[in-house]
Amino acid sequence: MPTSLTRLDSRVEAALGHSIAALHAEQARLDAAAARVLDAHRTLTRAETTVAFERVRLLICADRQRRVDDQLLDNLSAQLEVLEDAATARDEAESDLLARIEEHQRATATAAVAGPPRAVPVVQAAGRSR
Repeated sequence: MPTSLTRLDSRVEAALGHSIAALHAEQARLDAAAARVLDAHRTLTRAETTVAFERVRLLICADRQRRVDDQLLDNLSAQLEVLEDAATARDEAESDLLARIEEHQRATATAAVAGPPRAVPVVQAAGRSR
């Protein structure tokens, strides 16, 4: 797995206390809030991949050795729109991931303030001597 999938990887790792790879490996054991963070991270990763792909397609379209005419300009314009849409989707996925991280941190903080469940002391009766 690459060292960094998104620019928020370190925030996800800090919030959940594990590396991205470990989170994916242990996803079945995550609580609901952590699972939502991981799902939002997956969505952002796909969106980042789409942006990178569409950027390369725009560069290929612009790099063609051909006459600059209306057809080329239309192609560039269309590809730029696709890239803009992909970037917008990526930005929305990033915002969603940040919201999920904050939600997880609030849940963790609430659980920490509540503290562990109180233990009930167990009193054993003294044994009888015969």
